[in-house]
Amino acid sequence: MLSKPKDPLLATVQVLLILIKIVFVFANVMLGIGIGALLSVGRADVLAKIAEAGAPPSAYWLLIVAIALIMGMLMLGYRFFQELSGVVSSVGDGEPFRADNATRLSRMGWISVGAHALGLTIGAIATWFAPYLEKLHGHADLEFGVDGGGLLLTLILFILARVFREGARMREELEGTV
Repeated sequence: MLSKPKDPLLATVQVLLILIKIVFVFANVMLGIGIGALLSVGRADVLAKIAEAGAPPSAYWLLIVAIALIMGMLMLGYRFFQELSGVVSSVGDGEPFRADNATRLSRMGWISVGAHALGLTIGAIATWFAPYLEKLHGHADLEFGVDGGGLLLTLILFILARVFREGARMREELEGTV
């Protein structure tokens, strides 16, 4: 039996997904190193800047929390693209309407919900920091809000999960009648 030729679009997408996941891992490692530096060698400098800006000393820990939340967002992003990679692989195998793809799409939807929640939390922390950043730098261009496109993507993922679940059910039913 001859193997079917590789689809160049799917191969390109898989390579892009691998590169995106590498960037997420790299960024997370760098932020982890940054937190380590803030907790050790950079602590005095950051505390001095916080005092210079007139922020309470607790701002130091809020900064650490914000970076940890960003790391959490990056982890969610990695998981999102890991799930997407599974869907793309199944398309390459010629069997996209499988129950595990419905599960993947549903997970992607929940990951998106979690990322939005983390994003709003990070935005709230950044908004709290804004007046102190203005004292240090003269301006703080921080704009955070609900992303309509992201919310739409989340809804589409949950709908697609249902579509794939129904497609898998119909496929199993069809295979049972043949």
